[in-house]
Amino acid sequence: MSENEFSNMFGTITEDRVTYFRKKSWFSGGSREDVPLKHVTSVRYDIARNAVFGVILVLVGLAMFSSPKAVVLGVPIAALGILLVWGSPMVVVNTSGNDLNTMKSWPWNRGAAQEFADALRKKLFKD
Repeated sequence: MSENEFSNMFGTITEDRVTYFRKKSWFSGGSREDVPLKHVTSVRYDIARNAVFGVILVLVGLAMFSSPKAVVLGVPIAALGILLVWGSPMVVVNTSGNDLNTMKSWPWNRGAAQEFADALRKKLFKD
């Protein structure tokens, strides 16, 4: 890989193109999108959280701890709630056709999402 290239789990950026996985989510790898850099108008990094639903799931999961048999269901429900509260990194790539292509990943991949967004932003707005 040359010094003008960047690549991680969110995509690859070369001198004149960006390849990423649109509609990538927790359980979906998304579909590969290959776009010339000149067609990319902006990139955004954000954290997607669902705190209310996450707190509800945590409380339901914890309530299930009162019964030894229900703990088997309570642990994954509480874990999902914790993940929803923690938040997922989200990278949104906007192209010249006003196509917003969103990529989400697990909460512990925030660094990779930020690096991809920063590298693409640096390539787009180099002076």
